[in-house]
Amino acid sequence: MRTRSSLRNMILASILCALVVVMTVVPYTGYISIGGVLEITTLHIVTILAGVLLGWKYGALVGGVWGLTCILRCLIALPIYKPFGFANVFVALLPRVCVGAVAGLLFGWLKRTRVAPTPSIMISAIGGTLTNTVLVLSAMTIYCKVHGVEGYETAGVYTVLQSIVASLAALNGIVELLAAVIIVPAVYFALQPRDAVLGVDLGASATKLALMKGRKCIKTLLAEKDEPLEDAIRRMNPGHVDRIALTGVGASYIEGNVMGLPTVKVEEFTALARGAKQNARVHNCLLVSVGTGTAFVRVSPVHTAHLGGSGMGGGMLKGMCRALCGTENMQEFYALAQKGDLTRVDLVLKDVTQGNISNLQPDTTVANLAKLDPQTSKEDIAAGIYNLVFQSLGVMAAFATKGLLTRKIVMVGTITQYPGAAAILDTVAKLHRVKFIIPEKAGFMTAMGAATEY
Repeated sequence: MRTRSSLRNMILASILCALVVVMTVVPYTGYISIGGVLEITTLHIVTILAGVLLGWKYGALVGGVWGLTCILRCLIALPIYKPFGFANVFVALLPRVCVGAVAGLLFGWLKRTRVAPTPSIMISAIGGTLTNTVLVLSAMTIYCKVHGVEGYETAGVYTVLQSIVASLAALNGIVELLAAVIIVPAVYFALQPRDAVLGVDLGASATKLALMKGRKCIKTLLAEKDEPLEDAIRRMNPGHVDRIALTGVGASYIEGNVMGLPTVKVEEFTALARGAKQNARVHNCLLVSVGTGTAFVRVSPVHTAHLGGSGMGGGMLKGMCRALCGTENMQEFYALAQKGDLTRVDLVLKDVTQGNISNLQPDTTVANLAKLDPQTSKEDIAAGIYNLVFQSLGVMAAFATKGLLTRKIVMVGTITQYPGAAAILDTVAKLHRVKFIIPEKAGFMTAMGAATEY
């Protein structure tokens, strides 16, 4: 996989270097002259793309090619620019090298800090563009001062500040900045490889597999209890797979490649947030992942943060079923719950007072399972347990949004798709004025996110 990736990067870097040369030679591509006075460059976009797509080293390489073409262009085609330092390495070459390096380093840092892809690319594009303008203007100012070129202010501690102001005030600076912010993200996503990736979420009690190609889910599979991962993959029959992406708590126990395929590990909350953004199409929400336990993750367009968690979840639901209903079979448990009557197990507002209190309705739960006694039927107990788990998770999620700039709550995990779960969450939503979203394939969202390209 490393050899293939390195070869791909070398080929793409070569193409970008060649593109710089071609755009320098072909009129109105690399440099757009307006009225013979204003000149706008588009070559910074190619250099920034190299840094974002291939890393800072390749970004610096493409930037170096750009700098060399600038020197040759000045010496051969536009000698009028030579007195201002455009044939000088300090003015023409080093700033362009820094453009690709800064864009690549900035994008890598933003990616590691879990900032969303689009904002990361846009910020990197802004950083690369300003690096070009600021360093070129500053270097040119210093060069002109040293060589006594008239018409330039004395270079000093204000040179960089003056350069920033000049770049933001000048028309060409604004156009170059906007062009980079718009074009770089579009080209980045267009050039992303569309490999077939098998995402595997190794949870505490279940293993989920999702085959992704680009951002499209081709196939999913829930592994059987205690089924080895290799057997689950064979049973899934995914066909050609370029690599495997592991996530979840169980991923720490797997070393090396799985079934001879290139295997990588993806941090669980990163995979979870990526799955919600790219597959559930929700970019600003509270993400609630209900597995054996429950995790609460803040997802915004620019950042992902783990807020905390709860021991309540599928594990608790199953344990209470076993202890109070005498079954571990979830299908049997659902059948019992659907026949149960909540009014026989839960204490509600109308049981303790007359009328309404604030915005609470007479059937609002006051205490879960408060009416439970030895004579309570299994059906009623099952209904009470079911309501307890989903109602409690919904209320915790609603409370968690109080300090957030969103009222959307995305619920993912296998049990969120259990029959009746959405109806229980709807009652919580009406009380707390939030919106619960249970996306399609909610149980496989983390596996899908692990296999989705950044």
